[in-house]
Amino acid sequence: MEKFKMFKKIFMVSLMLINFSIGQELDWQTYKNKYLKDGSYIIDPYNENRVTSEAQGYGMLLSVLYKDKETFDKLWKWTKNTLQREDNLFAWHWNKEIKDKNNATDGDILIAYSLKKAYEIWRDNNYKQEYEKILNSLSRLVVIIKDNKYSDNYLLLPATYGFSNEKYDIFIFPSYYINFALKEFGKEFKLWNNTYSYFKNHLVGGKLTTNLKFNLIEKKVSLVNPANLDVYRVIAYAYISGDDLSGLKKSFSEIDNFFKEKGYIPFNYNFGVDNQESREAPFCVYRFFYILYSDQKYSERYKVLKEVDKNNYFCDTFELLLNFRLD
Repeated sequence: MEKFKMFKKIFMVSLMLINFSIGQELDWQTYKNKYLKDGSYIIDPYNENRVTSEAQGYGMLLSVLYKDKETFDKLWKWTKNTLQREDNLFAWHWNKEIKDKNNATDGDILIAYSLKKAYEIWRDNNYKQEYEKILNSLSRLVVIIKDNKYSDNYLLLPATYGFSNEKYDIFIFPSYYINFALKEFGKEFKLWNNTYSYFKNHLVGGKLTTNLKFNLIEKKVSLVNPANLDVYRVIAYAYISGDDLSGLKKSFSEIDNFFKEKGYIPFNYNFGVDNQESREAPFCVYRFFYILYSDQKYSERYKVLKEVDKNNYFCDTFELLLNFRLD
């Protein structure tokens, strides 16, 4: 039975690669040629060539996955010297100078995870020590609150500052619960295992928007429209992590139904609203939804949009990440 499950898993991964092989010229070197500047930082051409801690985290992770130690070390050196704060977390936005010193928790998580995996491959104790310091600081951003059923809610704050208001709302971003990273951290620390379990068992299955809010008075989570490519990447994270996708199928079923009727996914989708914007989501979103629903029409739309979208740092990052399984 285990051999059959493994064969089925390999077959499904191979099928995904076949369906998305047309026009896929992107490889690690091409990606670096497009987005890696001065060998040290990843730019986002669609946002004035800005650099984010998230982009540095993705770059470091891809360097590990492609076993490119030289690039990894240059990315990490620049990130540490330029973005790292006294609390060991990272300013999220740089463009010739620090534009916003607040952190972005997903960037911090990606950097920490990449350092841990780099240590496992190259056995440099400095990587391990830096990972441990970052993770210690990140643990302070997990707020545990009991709801009306006396269940613990592990609220992962998006940053050190902000993301709460005078109405006693705490905002969380579903895409910051990065499955493969939280599972890896959870091998050592119960806090992170519980945070991952909370996301999988309490958030996934319900509708997911880019922002959710937990009200401290009502003690429950509610939606904050819209949903867009930021939250859709939870599909890719779950796939890369080898997680079951059935809950996410429920989370995004309304958007799937909209696509079946209208033939496109809006850039910003508002749940429960009849009139949606005409601006369309980028090509990688269609790949995410194909992974989820196996509808060939998603694959067809993906290929059309990919042909005309040549400098999309975000989508190209996932083009490479989806070649790997981190379960």
